[in-house]
Formats: sequence, structure tokens, C-alpha cells
Amino acid sequence: MIRQYPALHEPHDGSVEDSPIVRLWYGLLTDCLSRKYERIHLFLSDPSELPERDEFDDPDEDFEAFRTFTIRAYTGGAREELMKPSAKMYAAFLQRLKIMAGFSLARRPPIEQGRFHFTVRNSVYEIQVTVRAPSDSSQEAMVDLPLSPLQKTGAV
Repeated sequence: MIRQYPALHEPHDGSVEDSPIVRLWYGLLTDCLSRKYERIHLFLSDPSELPERDEFDDPDEDFEAFRTFTIRAYTGGAREELMKPSAKMYAAFLQRLKIMAGFSLARRPPIEQGRFHFTVRNSVYEIQVTVRAPSDSSQEAMVDLPLSPLQKTGAV
């Protein structure tokens, strides 16, 4: 089941914390933590999954525009596809995750690990992030979610 998160095309006031990508990340993390998911996996779809051209297609149409990336969540061995946004958003979405995890955007090692704290209501969670760069030019990310918070912060 694909879930609805904040729309990416809504205007914002210019602050980083209110940008559509950040709001999407916060909504996704809040939803996954409340549903007790253990992991979020982000990856680009395989180009072979693009629709096949037929005789009625415009030969100038860019079929890469149909490419998506997948946001998948796991719990107890089961997986659920949460979203399949346009691949055009993937770089910005992954970059925001790297910023939250404290990664350097200037370098791109084969594997990078980090963590950050995320607050939902009155609970603080430690989120662990791993970004891999397979042999091709793409990157994929695994976000490990704790089943319980580090601490409770008091009143909401």
C-alpha cells in the first residue's frame, strides 16, 4: 500500500526545515516509527522496469522521466512499498538524508554510516543510516529504526 505524505509541490516559506523534501522525510520517519518498522530502504528502480515503447509513442519522449525510486519499509521479515516518487527527486531526497546523518556531501565512499536523533511527540529516537554506492553510479540507503526511543522528553 502506497501512503500519502506531504505533497512535494506545496509552496514553503523558504526555511530549510519547511522545505518539501524535509517535510516528506519527517512525515516518512514519523509514520515508520509509529508503525514500528525496523528498516527503510531507498533505491532507484531498475531502468529495465521502464514501460516499453510502442508505435504510438512520441520518439522524442524521454522515457527516463517515467523512472522512479522506491521507498520500502521492513518489519518482522515482511516488506511494504511506501512510495514510488519520480527518480528526479532521488538525489535531493538522498542528499537530505546524508545531511541529517552528518555525512560529507563532497566525498562519496563505497559505504558510509552515520546516525542522528529524531524526535516524535515526546520521544527521542536514534536513527542509523547506511549509504552504499554499488559498482554503478547510483547510491542506495538503508535507514535502521529503533523499536523503542532513547528517552522521553516530558510534556508535548
